[in-house]
Amino acid sequence: MTQKGHISRTVRIHCMMSLLLLLGPWTISQAQELPPEIVQYADTVLHNGTVLPMDRDQPPLTVAQAVALRNGRVMAVGTNDRILSMAGPNTVRVDLGGKTVIPGIVDTHSHPNRYALRHYDDEVTPPYLKSLEERNVMFATLRWETKETVLADFEKFMGGVSPGQWVYTTTQLNRPVIYELTRYDLDKFSPDNPFYAKVGNAWFGLVNTPMLEIMIETYGENLPGILKDEQGVPTGRLFGIASTVVDQDLLPQMPPEIIAPVFTKELEEWVAIGVTTLSTRLRGVEITAHGMMEKRGELPLRIAYSHEMGRWNPSAERELKRLGNLEGHGTDRLWLIGISVGIPDGNGPGAGGDSCTTLTKREILPNDLFPEGKCYWDQPSDPTRETVLAASRAGYRIAGTHTFGDKGFLMLLDAYAAANQESSILDKRFALEHGLMVSPEVVRKSAELGVIWSLQPPLFAGRYAGAVSRVFGEEYAHRWVMPVKSLIDAGARVTYGADTHRDPDRQPMFNLEVLVTRRTNDGRVFGPQEAIDRSSALLMMTRWGAEYVLREDILGSLEPGKLADLAVLDKNPLDPDIANEDLSEIKVVATIIDGIVVAGSLN
Repeated sequence: MTQKGHISRTVRIHCMMSLLLLLGPWTISQAQELPPEIVQYADTVLHNGTVLPMDRDQPPLTVAQAVALRNGRVMAVGTNDRILSMAGPNTVRVDLGGKTVIPGIVDTHSHPNRYALRHYDDEVTPPYLKSLEERNVMFATLRWETKETVLADFEKFMGGVSPGQWVYTTTQLNRPVIYELTRYDLDKFSPDNPFYAKVGNAWFGLVNTPMLEIMIETYGENLPGILKDEQGVPTGRLFGIASTVVDQDLLPQMPPEIIAPVFTKELEEWVAIGVTTLSTRLRGVEITAHGMMEKRGELPLRIAYSHEMGRWNPSAERELKRLGNLEGHGTDRLWLIGISVGIPDGNGPGAGGDSCTTLTKREILPNDLFPEGKCYWDQPSDPTRETVLAASRAGYRIAGTHTFGDKGFLMLLDAYAAANQESSILDKRFALEHGLMVSPEVVRKSAELGVIWSLQPPLFAGRYAGAVSRVFGEEYAHRWVMPVKSLIDAGARVTYGADTHRDPDRQPMFNLEVLVTRRTNDGRVFGPQEAIDRSSALLMMTRWGAEYVLREDILGSLEPGKLADLAVLDKNPLDPDIANEDLSEIKVVATIIDGIVVAGSLN
């Protein structure tokens, strides 16, 4: 066909389509006879409900009656009559019967990869232990009750270990006995077998002399986090980087073919509660597992991940140079949104007490192992500030980084400000997480730097608002703990993440209730002045969350051309007849991804 002929055909098609629009419903029967490349009807029409498309950046929200979906995308949102006119002979028509449709929930901070390993331990541990044995690593089960029980079990276990085999074990951070042991206690029973005890999430660790020698040979004697006594001699206790390199570099990782199936099972639970996109941080083997799931069609929802390569990695800057800038790289199901770096501090009162804060504790709770708190970045030679700069130079934003105390936030913000001096980060949306001790200075600086926040209402409602009140003073629980409205008023963007697997805590409507009531699980209200309206809370969970995961062009709202990800609720969360205290009773009855019902039912 000549160019002139092509243009003429295009003009005819446009004229015909314009005529169809002018003639309206009268032409429907005739249009059904036209070829599909000229007229395409909706695949699915949801009508007779309340549709909240989140097509505005601020309240008030648009309210519609129906939505049309086609080819996995949103076709149109509007009145019943308008949307039903887009239905053809093969269109699936769904009468919502008054139900409410919102965009699929975007959870910006949860860890299903971690939850899955706990919930499906009986499925992953046996094959993992077998894979360790195949790599000449033996797993020891020890009673972490007292120093004596640990050493008695260790001596008995080592009796069946061959010379040269590595020995690995785990324990929880809240076991004080870990801080009573040294490498010399272990060397008595393992002079020729490298030993490593992973404490919690590898923030801490314990090794014997053979393992310490391997570490020094591999990384040098100045590896940060090798704790020493008053004479400068390594004790065998590890912290931060030193523990992480053993856990992630030296030890064999859990094979991706073992963890992928349980990741799928875990994520299916999140789809059932209306979550269609979830952001988490992943290490290398977990990225491999998720890629495997996607290729097999077994990735139930969209995963936007922060790469853990910057998390307590002494070689981060060198590796970033070799990796190149892959931010945003991936597919509509799995993509990279930034680099996660080493954490400035740990958890708050009652969960280790290792928060990095400008405040002095008024009371030390029984489970607080660090009475004066702990600022991890203050450790000698900690490279995390430089990692932030290196990531920014490589074009990455920082996201998915755990922080608790106000001084920890200021440390991160100072590193962000240094990166901003080299090259503006205002459009990169560097992130901060949790927001459990946010001083006015942190609010101001985060807004100035264009930081996007991921806030976790279940942490507020659970232990932490009350614990901060008890340990640091009630005024700080009212003013500093998750000050959502202050952040919004300052111009900072805020999003939501559950950061827990527990129910009802991870349920989106439970989080909505906490955001508008500021009520904790024990019935107290902290910081009522920081409560936000329902519309803003819904924006946190949808439109604003899409900005965190760098996909606002295709996610977060029901607008023509965007991906057809929806959650269908049995009630309207904007209904004034529903009390704020009853919002958590609203149920997700169906979840739609790519225009397909993947959980629940529309019947």
